[in-house]
Amino acid sequence: MDRPFSSLAKHPDIPPLPRPGPSRLALVIGLVSASALAYEITLTRIFSLLFQYHFAYLAVSLAILGLSVGAALVTILGIDDAHRLPAVRHGLALLSLSFVGVAGLLATLPTTVSIALHVAVALVPFVLIGVCLALTFALGPKASGALYAGDLAGAVIGIAVVLGLLAALGAFNVVIALGAVASAALIVLDFVLPTRLSSATLGLVAATAAHREARGAAANIGRWCLGLSAAMLIVNLGTHVIDYSPLRISDAPADKTMLAVLHDLAQNARIVYTVWDPFARVDVVETSDTSQKFVFTDAGAGSYMLRLTDGLTQVNGLRGTLEYVPLATGPAGKTLILGAGAGKDIVLAELRGSPEVVAVEVNPSMVEVTRRFAAYNGHVFDRPDVRTVVGDARTFVEGSPERFDLVYLNLVYSQATPPAAQALAENYAFTREAFRAYLSHLSDDGRLAIIAHNGIEGTRAAITAIAALSDLGVPLPDTLDHLALLMKNASDPTQRPTIMILSKRPLAQDTIGQLGAVSKVLGLQPLHLPGVFELGFKGIKDGQSIDAFLSADKDSPYALAPVTDNNPFFFKLDRGIPAPVIQALVFASVLALFQLILLIGQAQRTSLVLVVYIACIGLGFMLIEVPLIQRFQLLIGYPVLALALVLAALLLGGGAGSWISQRWPVATLGRRVSVAGGLIVGIGLVYLLALPAVVALAVSLPFITRVVIVVLLTAPLGWAMGVPFPSALRFAGEQGVQHIGLLWGLNGAFSVLGSTLAMWLAMSAGFEVAFALGVAAYAALTGVAWHLRG
Repeated sequence: MDRPFSSLAKHPDIPPLPRPGPSRLALVIGLVSASALAYEITLTRIFSLLFQYHFAYLAVSLAILGLSVGAALVTILGIDDAHRLPAVRHGLALLSLSFVGVAGLLATLPTTVSIALHVAVALVPFVLIGVCLALTFALGPKASGALYAGDLAGAVIGIAVVLGLLAALGAFNVVIALGAVASAALIVLDFVLPTRLSSATLGLVAATAAHREARGAAANIGRWCLGLSAAMLIVNLGTHVIDYSPLRISDAPADKTMLAVLHDLAQNARIVYTVWDPFARVDVVETSDTSQKFVFTDAGAGSYMLRLTDGLTQVNGLRGTLEYVPLATGPAGKTLILGAGAGKDIVLAELRGSPEVVAVEVNPSMVEVTRRFAAYNGHVFDRPDVRTVVGDARTFVEGSPERFDLVYLNLVYSQATPPAAQALAENYAFTREAFRAYLSHLSDDGRLAIIAHNGIEGTRAAITAIAALSDLGVPLPDTLDHLALLMKNASDPTQRPTIMILSKRPLAQDTIGQLGAVSKVLGLQPLHLPGVFELGFKGIKDGQSIDAFLSADKDSPYALAPVTDNNPFFFKLDRGIPAPVIQALVFASVLALFQLILLIGQAQRTSLVLVVYIACIGLGFMLIEVPLIQRFQLLIGYPVLALALVLAALLLGGGAGSWISQRWPVATLGRRVSVAGGLIVGIGLVYLLALPAVVALAVSLPFITRVVIVVLLTAPLGWAMGVPFPSALRFAGEQGVQHIGLLWGLNGAFSVLGSTLAMWLAMSAGFEVAFALGVAAYAALTGVAWHLRG
């Protein structure tokens, strides 16, 4: 029983406490939804820090899974109409407490190799959010359009606010702060008095007093939860008790190189500075070697910050390193460095005597940290011959009118990583289209140089590079005269960094001679060097196409074909689909099947039509959303901003569509939803044909213009996609369907399936195929909606 309301028993003539109206329910839903989206984005940051890169996107599926499980629990537990409001109250209190508890557990669990425990802990708030949302929607099914609009508006606010909070507080403090948001939802639910307490005139004063007493007692729970969250946040800001502690972790993935450095007692390593932002956590690590510092992004992707207090003479030893070879074996000219890190590659270019260096770095915190230690690194980002650009490499090149004598990408981390450590990391800097852009911005004697982690990665880069050069008009066999590929000999495959150089003109004989001499000094093995070693690509030299050349070696376990913007998984070097994607797809399929069985077993004939309808929504929405985010990532440049911008535009548009649909009579919903579905299909077909060309044309425009383009292209689609789901809930409520929670859970289950299916399709066939399947799902929904028009 809901004990705070027991005082009403003293006044038997007083009517029961009124159910909150649609406006208040919408506000509660908005706060809960804001906390859900903020938690989801924050969790991507925590997972990226704790695990390997691709597990960051586990948070997205985890959010959908938790919401669907929570919605299903509402029905399984049999919470009837009389107990829904108390259940929402208890759920919000537990949600507030769970945020604080989850932050503490995720920060203190000692291992990161087995992620099952972390996933179980992180899932709890999502399940509670699913319970609260399903119950609150069930309190007002006839106002589902207004409630869904509040849901989407809250999600947009959560996205916008969390980007700033991550930089101000750090990820773990943000999770603690979300407990206060859930508490605020509870206070709103219990504190705001209804406009009408009773229609009776007799006993009005007593009724008012009783209702206030009951609400005041209940609101104490919200105030206690709010106070606890605020107190924990204040304490943690001062003590950092709940935070990422590398020394507390007993094991970690191999690509978390910061932990290996910190656990190596011989290096006497320590973190001296940390900064969070929406992109990553950046740590500066000092060791006993005073000539350099490490700068790590999400505990991996280490970059060197070199000591330059006495000028370049301190780093003359770099002239004998593998990374210096591409600069030394060609003219010293204008150099473009893509992925500048903490500035080591700038120093290499200056050692070579480059008169102008343009350094592009996507992570603003990396630039901020390097400038913070400017006295140590010789103001490397602000030297007279250096121009620093904070932005995405591909977007910068596409929008720049400049030409360069060398385009240089150094991929090698501070320590070795397994060849497949980034298998699920999409990257638009290494696609065939990207290489075409780099080559188009080279001077007549310019060179493209890439330092890769290993020979397999370097070979894929070389094949992509010659494919791009052939796209620009050079016959494919002749492209090999422009290519040099050298690999460091080592027994460990992760310790074989590789140099790839592609010249816009055929390599000169003196350059080939220099590369041959350098190979002997540094112990490099030529994988291809014109006139010296050409066996590696003999098939292409003899006239084979790239596809024929690669298919000739059927026993090779590696995928070396050039990647494209439609399938940008450069680091997926193994054939087939990675195990995490297959496992996620199997799990999502089982979850969707379970929800289907659960709902069909309890549904009436009318609900069976809704099952198909809602399954189409879950699949279609995610199969369209995921490719849109990927496509606009290239246009916006910053992955996190592209994610936030597309989600915000979809949700704002969806909120508007949901709000408008609430005004439509239920009798017309089937016909109107079929029109909305047809609009989605029409826009989707246009985007399939035209969107790649639009992105290619717009990528060189100013940033704010590109943002406007993304919003204008996304919001109308979001408007139409915001109509079907709340219309289904209204239809179910009007027809007396008793399983609203299961309908909500079914949508979540098929959304999980849609998101994992989108990734599987992207890796096997490309994002365009995933998008096309999403359009097909909405075409099926249009037919079902037309069936419901009566």
